[in-house]
Amino acid sequence: MPEPLFFSAVESRRTVRDFLPDPVPQEVLDRCLDAARLAPSSSNLQPWEFVVIRDPKVRQAANAACLDQMPAKTAPLLIALVTRRDTWRRNRDEILRVFESRGPLRPSQAAYYRKIIPTIYTTGPLGILGPVKRLASRAISLFKPTPNLMAREDLRIMAHKSTALAAATFMLALRAEGYDSCPMEGFDPWRVKALLGLPRGAEVNMFLAVGKRSEKGVWWDRVLMPREWAVREI
Repeated sequence: MPEPLFFSAVESRRTVRDFLPDPVPQEVLDRCLDAARLAPSSSNLQPWEFVVIRDPKVRQAANAACLDQMPAKTAPLLIALVTRRDTWRRNRDEILRVFESRGPLRPSQAAYYRKIIPTIYTTGPLGILGPVKRLASRAISLFKPTPNLMAREDLRIMAHKSTALAAATFMLALRAEGYDSCPMEGFDPWRVKALLGLPRGAEVNMFLAVGKRSEKGVWWDRVLMPREWAVREI
C-alpha cells in the first residue's frame, strides 16, 4: 500500500536552516495559508495573524531582530506568526453573524458565545478579575468538574497554543507542496512588536522562514526520544 501523502509530509518535514533563493509561488503560499486557517483553535476564535514580510527594509530589520539567524537571512520568504488575544470580541461577533445567517441560533450557541466567552475573556482593568476567577473556579472544582475561568496569563497561554496549531498546519501544508520551513523562537520580542506595529494584546508567537531547502539546509539527522517517554497509557 502506498504511503498516504500526509505521513509523507510529516516524515519529510525538517527544520531547514539554509534555503535556495527560489521564490515561493503566490498560489502555493495562498493554499498553505488557507490550510492553516483550518487549524483547530480554542472556541474557534482563531487568535492568529500571519504577517508576510515583503518590504525589503522591513525584512532587513526583521532579519536583525531574529538575531541574523541563517534561516532568516537565506529564506526567500519570512512570515511573523502573531498571537492576537485582542481580537476575541471581533471574532466572536463574526461567529455569531455566520451562525445567524444559517438560521436561528441554538440556545447552546447563544449561551456559549454571548455569556461564557465574555466571562472567560474579561479580566478587568490590569487583569484584576483574573485571580478572582481562577480562585473561584478552583474552589468550585472541589465539588464538581469546573473549567479554569482564567486569569490574563491563562488566556495568553491558550491563545499561543491555538496559534501554534495553525503554525504546525501551515508547515505541513508547505511540505506537502514541496517547500520547507524553519520555526524560529529566537528573536527580540520588543523590537519585532514595534516593527510590525502590533497593538496591545498581540505578540509574535514565532517567525517562519519559508522556501526550498539547500543541500546544506538540514544540519543533522533527526533524533526522536523513545516512544515510551512520549506515550503513556493508564
